Amino acid sequence: MSTRSTLLAVFGTRVQIRDEPPVREGSAERLSLKRRPDADLSTVAAARALIRRHLPVKAAHAVMTELFDTGEAYVEVPKVESLNHLISELTALGIDARRHWPDQISVRIVRESLHLSQAQFALRFGLEEATVKNWEQGKSKPNATAMTLIWTIYRHPEAVVDALARGGTATVDAAAPAFR
Repeated sequence: MSTRSTLLAVFGTRVQIRDEPPVREGSAERLSLKRRPDADLSTVAAARALIRRHLPVKAAHAVMTELFDTGEAYVEVPKVESLNHLISELTALGIDARRHWPDQISVRIVRESLHLSQAQFALRFGLEEATVKNWEQGKSKPNATAMTLIWTIYRHPEAVVDALARGGTATVDAAAPAFR
Protein backbone atom coordinates (compact mmCIF):
# COMPACT_ATOMS: atom_id res chain seq x y z
CA MET A 1 0.00 0.00 0.00
CA SER A 2 1.44 3.39 -0.90
CA THR A 3 1.98 6.16 1.62
CA ARG A 4 -0.66 8.24 -0.14
CA SER A 5 -3.31 5.57 0.16
CA THR A 6 -2.32 4.97 3.80
CA LEU A 7 -2.78 8.65 4.63
CA LEU A 8 -6.08 8.75 2.75
CA ALA A 9 -7.33 5.62 4.51
CA VAL A 10 -6.52 6.99 7.96
CA PHE A 11 -7.45 10.65 7.51
CA GLY A 12 -9.75 10.87 4.50
CA THR A 13 -9.28 13.51 1.83
CA ARG A 14 -8.51 16.33 4.27
CA VAL A 15 -5.73 15.79 6.77
CA GLN A 16 -6.31 17.47 10.10
CA ILE A 17 -3.90 17.21 12.98
CA ARG A 18 -5.95 18.07 16.04
CA ASP A 19 -5.11 15.39 18.60
CA GLU A 20 -1.89 17.05 19.82
CA PRO A 21 -1.04 20.74 19.82
CA PRO A 22 1.93 21.90 17.76
CA VAL A 23 5.12 22.71 19.62
CA ARG A 24 5.35 26.37 20.59
CA GLU A 25 9.10 26.89 20.64
CA GLY A 26 12.14 25.27 19.15
CA SER A 27 14.83 25.68 16.58
CA ALA A 28 15.13 24.35 13.06
CA GLU A 29 16.98 21.06 12.65
CA ARG A 30 18.09 19.26 9.51
CA LEU A 31 17.66 15.51 9.80
CA SER A 32 18.56 12.46 7.80
CA LEU A 33 15.92 9.77 8.12
CA LYS A 34 16.42 6.07 7.37
CA ARG A 35 13.91 3.30 7.50
CA ARG A 36 14.81 0.81 10.23
CA PRO A 37 14.98 -2.63 8.63
CA ASP A 38 14.03 -4.37 11.88
CA ALA A 39 10.88 -2.31 12.55
CA ASP A 40 7.50 -1.58 11.03
CA LEU A 41 7.44 1.87 9.48
CA SER A 42 4.56 4.03 10.73
CA THR A 43 4.48 6.82 8.14
CA VAL A 44 1.24 8.35 9.37
CA ALA A 45 2.43 8.75 12.96
CA ALA A 46 5.83 10.00 11.75
CA ALA A 47 4.14 12.56 9.50
CA ARG A 48 2.12 13.72 12.50
CA ALA A 49 5.29 14.11 14.56
CA LEU A 50 6.81 16.31 11.84
CA ILE A 51 3.61 18.31 11.32
CA ARG A 52 3.42 19.04 15.08
CA ARG A 53 6.83 20.64 14.63
CA HIS A 54 5.48 22.99 11.98
CA LEU A 55 6.45 21.06 8.85
CA PRO A 56 3.68 21.68 6.30
CA VAL A 57 1.42 18.69 5.64
CA LYS A 58 2.43 18.51 1.99
CA ALA A 59 6.14 18.51 2.92
CA ALA A 60 5.60 15.83 5.60
CA HIS A 61 3.78 13.70 3.05
CA ALA A 62 6.62 14.13 0.52
CA VAL A 63 9.24 13.17 3.14
CA MET A 64 7.29 10.08 4.21
CA THR A 65 6.75 9.07 0.57
CA GLU A 66 10.47 9.37 -0.14
CA LEU A 67 11.30 7.43 3.02
CA PHE A 68 8.82 4.71 2.16
CA ASP A 69 9.94 4.45 -1.48
CA THR A 70 13.73 4.73 -1.10
CA GLY A 71 14.41 3.94 2.54
CA GLU A 72 15.92 7.36 3.28
CA ALA A 73 14.96 11.03 3.25
CA TYR A 74 16.28 14.40 4.36
CA VAL A 75 14.17 17.10 5.99
CA GLU A 76 14.49 20.44 7.72
CA VAL A 77 12.04 20.50 10.61
CA PRO A 78 11.11 24.12 11.51
CA LYS A 79 10.56 23.86 15.30
CA VAL A 80 12.24 21.11 17.26
CA GLU A 81 11.83 21.58 20.99
CA SER A 82 14.18 18.71 21.87
CA LEU A 83 16.23 16.86 19.28
CA ASN A 84 16.60 13.83 21.56
CA HIS A 85 12.83 13.66 22.08
CA LEU A 86 12.12 13.83 18.34
CA ILE A 87 14.77 11.20 17.58
CA SER A 88 13.33 8.81 20.18
CA GLU A 89 9.80 9.43 18.90
CA LEU A 90 10.83 8.65 15.33
CA THR A 91 12.84 5.60 16.45
CA ALA A 92 9.70 4.17 18.04
CA LEU A 93 7.97 4.65 14.68
CA GLY A 94 10.57 2.66 12.73
CA ILE A 95 12.83 5.53 11.64
CA ASP A 96 16.47 6.16 12.46
CA ALA A 97 16.92 9.93 12.61
CA ARG A 98 20.21 11.77 12.82
CA ARG A 99 21.10 15.41 12.83
CA HIS A 100 22.27 16.27 9.32
CA TRP A 101 24.56 19.18 9.92
CA PRO A 102 28.31 19.35 10.10
CA ASP A 103 29.74 19.42 13.61
CA GLN A 104 32.17 22.17 14.47
CA ILE A 105 35.83 21.43 13.86
CA SER A 106 38.79 23.70 14.45
CA VAL A 107 40.11 25.12 11.19
CA ARG A 108 43.46 25.63 12.90
CA ILE A 109 43.71 21.95 13.90
CA VAL A 110 42.85 20.85 10.35
CA ARG A 111 45.38 23.27 8.86
CA GLU A 112 48.11 22.33 11.32
CA SER A 113 47.51 18.60 10.80
CA LEU A 114 48.40 19.21 7.14
CA HIS A 115 51.50 21.21 8.14
CA LEU A 116 50.37 24.26 6.15
CA SER A 117 50.54 27.97 6.85
CA GLN A 118 47.31 29.97 6.63
CA ALA A 119 48.37 31.25 3.22
CA GLN A 120 49.24 27.76 1.94
CA PHE A 121 46.00 26.29 3.31
CA ALA A 122 43.89 29.03 1.71
CA LEU A 123 45.64 28.70 -1.65
CA ARG A 124 45.56 24.90 -1.75
CA PHE A 125 41.87 24.63 -0.88
CA GLY A 126 40.41 27.62 -2.75
CA LEU A 127 39.79 29.85 0.24
CA GLU A 128 40.59 33.47 0.95
CA GLU A 129 43.51 33.87 3.34
CA ALA A 130 41.64 36.59 5.26
CA THR A 131 38.71 34.21 5.73
CA VAL A 132 40.97 31.51 7.18
CA LYS A 133 42.54 34.08 9.53
CA ASN A 134 39.12 35.31 10.66
CA TRP A 135 37.94 31.76 11.36
CA GLU A 136 41.05 30.94 13.37
CA GLN A 137 40.94 34.20 15.34
CA GLY A 138 37.24 33.75 16.11
CA LYS A 139 36.19 36.91 14.25
CA SER A 140 33.79 34.83 12.17
CA LYS A 141 32.61 31.24 11.98
CA PRO A 142 32.36 28.99 8.94
CA ASN A 143 28.77 28.51 7.77
CA ALA A 144 27.40 25.00 7.12
CA THR A 145 28.80 24.88 3.59
CA ALA A 146 32.25 25.98 4.69
CA MET A 147 32.18 23.59 7.65
CA THR A 148 31.35 20.73 5.27
CA LEU A 149 34.36 21.74 3.16
CA ILE A 150 36.60 21.86 6.26
CA TRP A 151 35.46 18.36 7.26
CA THR A 152 36.12 17.12 3.72
CA ILE A 153 39.59 18.67 3.82
CA TYR A 154 40.19 16.98 7.18
CA ARG A 155 39.07 13.54 5.97
CA HIS A 156 40.02 13.63 2.26
CA PRO A 157 42.24 16.60 1.40
CA GLU A 158 43.24 14.98 -1.89
CA ALA A 159 39.60 14.96 -3.05
CA VAL A 160 39.32 18.72 -2.58
CA VAL A 161 42.66 19.34 -4.30
CA ASP A 162 41.59 17.07 -7.17
CA ALA A 163 38.25 18.84 -7.55
CA LEU A 164 39.94 22.24 -7.67
CA ALA A 165 42.66 21.03 -10.06
CA ARG A 166 40.02 20.16 -12.64
CA GLY A 167 38.85 23.77 -12.64
CA GLY A 168 36.31 24.65 -15.30
CA THR A 169 37.31 21.77 -17.57
CA ALA A 170 35.23 19.10 -15.87
CA THR A 171 31.90 18.10 -17.31
CA VAL A 172 29.16 16.32 -15.45
CA ASP A 173 28.85 12.73 -16.58
CA ALA A 174 25.19 11.84 -17.08
CA ALA A 175 26.01 8.24 -16.26
CA ALA A 176 27.59 9.15 -12.90
CA PRO A 177 25.62 8.09 -9.84
CA ALA A 178 23.33 10.74 -8.42
CA PHE A 179 24.10 12.14 -4.98
CA ARG A 180 21.63 11.32 -2.25
